[in-house]
Amino acid sequence: MGRVAFLFAGQGAQVPGMAADVKDLPKVKALFDMAESIRPGVVGAMLHGTQEELNRTILTQPTMFLADLAYAYAEEEAGTPACALGFSVGEVPALCFAGALSEEDAFRAIVRRAELMEAYTERVHGCMIACVKLPADKVEALCDGVNTHPANYNGALQTVVACRAEAEEAFCAKVKEAGGRAMKLRVSGMFHCPELAPEAAAFEAFLRTLHWQAPRMDVYANLTAAPYAGDFAATLAKQMCSPVRFTESIANMRAAGVDTFYEAGPGKVLTGLVQRG
Repeated sequence: MGRVAFLFAGQGAQVPGMAADVKDLPKVKALFDMAESIRPGVVGAMLHGTQEELNRTILTQPTMFLADLAYAYAEEEAGTPACALGFSVGEVPALCFAGALSEEDAFRAIVRRAELMEAYTERVHGCMIACVKLPADKVEALCDGVNTHPANYNGALQTVVACRAEAEEAFCAKVKEAGGRAMKLRVSGMFHCPELAPEAAAFEAFLRTLHWQAPRMDVYANLTAAPYAGDFAATLAKQMCSPVRFTESIANMRAAGVDTFYEAGPGKVLTGLVQRG
């Protein structure tokens, strides 16, 4: 076997009761206690909240952070991975797991990110639409650059688009006409697009107040599809208003010798994308 990578799941993977099966591990209990001291009720919401509640960005992001990190801690008992990759919001627990941020700083960061993006969803109404059966260049051609933007490059035949609410019906019709299939994702807004630039700038200012350290392993950035280097705060902040380059990141990890992927988080969405290519 070659090198092992941990994949930290993103928004959309949230389910009621996630991490309940690992909540009693000592390291996980300590993590949850820390989170409760900063945001009381967040662990209860993660373990007992409804799907509708968990789908709200303000709650999705901190609960996904906790679930991702909890599953990573559980899996780490079998061995430390060579590198990590977080999908969108999963990039924060990935950086924390790698030691670039402390648990407390990382959790404060995710709470701030959630606050900014929740406010954004109230300002800009939109959704995320997965386009399947079409290559990325065809999906890009369907986007008008104003109301729709390529947001997540998930595979050879799956690209997710950030779409304004008023453009949703027309865009889905264009996808169908082009021979593809459009599926609306379980998130509360349109993300990873230029319209989030003001929130990304505010997030960067917050990130610069935290204590950053050199990570103990490579963490591949959604922004560059390469290991984090240089200005970590700027890279993480710009991710909010830029596409997630997942397909390219996986290709670069494979080129670096990774042949085994473990998904830290609820479900198997990311490992499914890896298998489909």
